[in-house]
Amino acid sequence: MSASESLCCCEYDNINGERSHLLATFCDCEAFDQTCDRLLKCDSVPSETLQRLWLTVSDRCRIPWCSGQGAVQLKLDIVIPIIMIPSLLSFATLGFKVTIAVLLFMPIFILVFYTIWRRQGHKRTQFFFIWGLTSVLFTFIVFCSCVVPYREILLWEILLLFSATLIMLYALIKAKRQPGYLSVVKSSQNKELKYRQVKRNGHLKNGSDFTNDKDLHEIQSFDIDIEDKRSINECNQCKLNRPPRSGHCNICDICIEVRDHHCVWIDNCVGANNHRPFLAAMILFIFCGFYGAHLTLTTICTPDMVFDWILLPSDCRWLYAEFSTSLCFVTTCYTLIGSSIMSFGLIHQLLLISQNLTSQELHNATVRGLTKCCFFAENNIHNQGVLRNWIEFLFYRKRRSSPEIPS
Repeated sequence: MSASESLCCCEYDNINGERSHLLATFCDCEAFDQTCDRLLKCDSVPSETLQRLWLTVSDRCRIPWCSGQGAVQLKLDIVIPIIMIPSLLSFATLGFKVTIAVLLFMPIFILVFYTIWRRQGHKRTQFFFIWGLTSVLFTFIVFCSCVVPYREILLWEILLLFSATLIMLYALIKAKRQPGYLSVVKSSQNKELKYRQVKRNGHLKNGSDFTNDKDLHEIQSFDIDIEDKRSINECNQCKLNRPPRSGHCNICDICIEVRDHHCVWIDNCVGANNHRPFLAAMILFIFCGFYGAHLTLTTICTPDMVFDWILLPSDCRWLYAEFSTSLCFVTTCYTLIGSSIMSFGLIHQLLLISQNLTSQELHNATVRGLTKCCFFAENNIHNQGVLRNWIEFLFYRKRRSSPEIPS
């Protein structure tokens, strides 16, 4: 097609460069046929087939557009969460059994999507971030439009929840920023660093003795290649020498300084520059979830006073009598599930920070058999004690990539 040739509102150029039409959306899809055929035979679907199916569906998911450029393509990883969350939560208001079915379906759907996403090679997607953001905004809208009008909540309680939500969104924005990308210039400077030599009990883990102290460098014990007697701080993908505690992210396709992990819920890596706002966003998310659920349940249910200072929901028999109360109840259950799951992630982060450890380092220690009780790493040369670890995390400009190691 020439540059000057315009397209009809229902036409588009597909991924193969061919002219197609919206009426042919459900026609001639080889990947879909192969997927259904293997599922009917109870066979596993190859990752290549799933990837071709996803590309085909994404390419054909379009809406008519009268701009001369043809039908506009919709991004499924953005559209699906925005449509699914309000629809499913509204559908769950039909009854208690429907509520249970929907609340069971949603995490299963996310898990299936995550499994398919991993099989496709961890390509970057906004699905999980949009899912979380849509959930937060939808539950907040339900709270403001259905719970606040009951006038059972005090003004300071509303302001507290509102302020915490705004601060959480601000922390989320900060966590979405640059986590600490390692540039080629910084890497070239790292080549000039001379690390102090470190002995590990005079012999390697495989029993062979050190032949030369110069073969070792001052890096953390989890980043030493035991078999090859060399540090593994060179990135084959980025072609640079990275400092200790950094790591390469296959999703971001770049090396991150003091890399913790890639969080799909913020669609970004957690590293030296954004670990604190990431932790703050987690804490505020859990607080808003549980506190908002408490305010909602004590409003739509008849509350009882316990110990003369706290309200607890008591009589909740008429929750499904009206759409507004049932929507509040369903949204509250959804919020409690999400906040409870996030609490486990928060506990994991608190344990790691208390050891001055990252998720990447814990994984490397686990692979080498250097962990106790799954969450505590042995021979952690970065651990300076719980108090000093938290002081460094909270008050230093950023987490150090290579703290001083005693001789």
